[in-house]
Amino acid sequence: MAKGHNIADLERRVLAAVAQACPPAVPAAVAVSGGVDSLTLAEALRRLGRAPLCLHVNHGWRGRASDGDEQFVRAWCRARGLALTVRRLPARVPRTEAAARAARQAFFRQALRRRNLRSLLLAHHADDLVETFFLQLLRGAGPAGLAALTVRRELDGVEIVRPLLAFTKRELQRLARHWRLTWREDATNGSEDYLRNRVRRRLLPYLRKLSGRDPLPVVRRAAQILADENAHWQRELPGVWPAALTVRLCAGHSVAWQRRALRAWLAARGVTDADFAQIEAVRGLLTDPKPSRVNLSRDRHCQRRAGRLFIVSPSNHGA
Repeated sequence: MAKGHNIADLERRVLAAVAQACPPAVPAAVAVSGGVDSLTLAEALRRLGRAPLCLHVNHGWRGRASDGDEQFVRAWCRARGLALTVRRLPARVPRTEAAARAARQAFFRQALRRRNLRSLLLAHHADDLVETFFLQLLRGAGPAGLAALTVRRELDGVEIVRPLLAFTKRELQRLARHWRLTWREDATNGSEDYLRNRVRRRLLPYLRKLSGRDPLPVVRRAAQILADENAHWQRELPGVWPAALTVRLCAGHSVAWQRRALRAWLAARGVTDADFAQIEAVRGLLTDPKPSRVNLSRDRHCQRRAGRLFIVSPSNHGA
């Protein structure tokens, strides 16, 4: 918690952030895991007079502990009169973070669609933002990946809202105790089998010791700068190309512009998983007469014909 802020001020700031993110006229859903972060967010909504749809995913990875989380959330929501929808992931879902994330997102979209809702509130906080920044950095991500956690983001027709990004986990724990909340602790958060946990338990303390300062505010500021720049490019790029991207259009622009434009152009055509090497290969089609084709995921490829770029997939002949 920032020095000089008492609990009343912390409570006021959290409630104000949540109120701004979730206006009374906009019905929303909130993901509730049973941990302190999501329970504090759900409780803040309740104290503001909101009645969000609560969504809980039982991954089943921790056996009885996972079932215990589900029963805890059911009882918590029932005691407060909050509607709850639970999804138990089938055993066939691979036990990887990527597969679990995809399954959660599919469930969230389905649940919101059934209730005719468009906003989903998630309880990511400042610590999550900083950890995600370093995870993305270690994966070689660009500006969009480094600023992946933003307060608002549109994803497959759903508005993802993260009102707690300005608050640390310690602050949320302090407020939860003030509100006399109890919560569930995930034992896997202490395991160093996961890279995120190693970033939290080893890298961040080392950076704090090395620099003599808390890395959280510094990284949060850098992520905010990158997020603002990403927002600028999203406004600037959508109207700059016709149905097919042309070599002539890109020739007069910088390398940075070309990379941004190509990534956005590919994403608009359903290629959302292109990595840096693929972007560079596609950019090479603009400058190098050979080759004239670059392979992409899912049997798709980008092809240059008559100075124009097209996406070709098994279901079409070029788009």
